[in-house]
Amino acid sequence: MKTHPAVREAARSHAYLIHRPGVPAAYDADIEALQEWLDLGAFMLADIVHRGPGEENGRRELYDRILGSVAELERHGLTVLSGVMAAPQDAMPDWKVAVISITPKSADPGAVKRRHIMVD
Repeated sequence: MKTHPAVREAARSHAYLIHRPGVPAAYDADIEALQEWLDLGAFMLADIVHRGPGEENGRRELYDRILGSVAELERHGLTVLSGVMAAPQDAMPDWKVAVISITPKSADPGAVKRRHIMVD
């Protein structure tokens, strides 16, 4: 999760799952901050929000805030990866879920090079 398109893709999902194996409770507040920014992003990208003339600049600022939250986690020695998967439901065939993986760099040093996240 390093770019505006990655943030936009996660925020446009219908739901997201934060998976954080081995992350100490000391980082709970930082992870909750990321969750709140993602929630705000999802709300702002929803069709129910009125869009005005300065919308694009507002989105970029929002994406920058989300990426700032990710950068804060990375400064603490964590790796943040994201991906979106199709998860169709009977009444919602276009349902998508964003998976956010947060791991300690010390326990998973190769995570930054990972191209796929496997979900069971």
